[in-house]
Amino acid sequence: MKTLESLLPKLFITLTPSEEGVKLYAELRKNAKMIKRFEEQTVKSVESLEKKLRQLERESAVSYIALLETEAAQGLLSDCNRMEVADPSHFEKICVDDKWGIYMDKDALFERQRDYKNIGLDFIFSPFSLLYNVYQQSMQKDDGLYLLLGEGFIVGSVVKNGALLYGTLIKMQKPLSLHEENAILDDYVHTMQSIVKDFYEAKADGAMFIEKIHMADALDFDVRLENRLEEELFVEVEKRSVELPHELAVLGEMELT
Repeated sequence: MKTLESLLPKLFITLTPSEEGVKLYAELRKNAKMIKRFEEQTVKSVESLEKKLRQLERESAVSYIALLETEAAQGLLSDCNRMEVADPSHFEKICVDDKWGIYMDKDALFERQRDYKNIGLDFIFSPFSLLYNVYQQSMQKDDGLYLLLGEGFIVGSVVKNGALLYGTLIKMQKPLSLHEENAILDDYVHTMQSIVKDFYEAKADGAMFIEKIHMADALDFDVRLENRLEEELFVEVEKRSVELPHELAVLGEMELT
């Protein structure tokens, strides 16, 4: 049965919480290639979400559902053998590549499973995993601050000599609004400045000076964001646009290999 399943295309459904509800997206994939994509839609009620999910699942004999978890308390472990938190028993630890890791609040994970018990989640992904998956190759050779900008959050990690030294996830207080574009830009710039300041104060590596920022932007900011950061932080900024739902689908497929 496993062999037969491996030959079939698989539907990867992603759920991304937002201010308006849950953003629902899906890709039909086979052998690391997208065969078909289903346009993203925002669903406001649990009942409507369940109904739309069941409709999507008819598109394939095999389907998986992945949730992006941004609400739970979580962080990055530069050394997965050590849990540098006040009470390790309250956190679940996931090691990546037998080197670094992610910790996440256990109560929040249980709560999320309850929230989606009628749906059934196959994967719960941290934004740290997405950031790493987007920049894995660059992180092996380019030092600097790596950022993922999402709706309502920023996740960042400082990398030196291929090692992840420091990581943080910050929730943004101001909801996104098309009518507050300048205020939103200010908030994200100030938050990224705070991430740099916090890294230096944490003294994760007292000898390192951040000279370059690698930024994965899921919000489609214009060039003003890069210009502001370069002027105010005296750094080089290299930005790429990303689609979080697509990256989640790719990450889900990778988990099965």
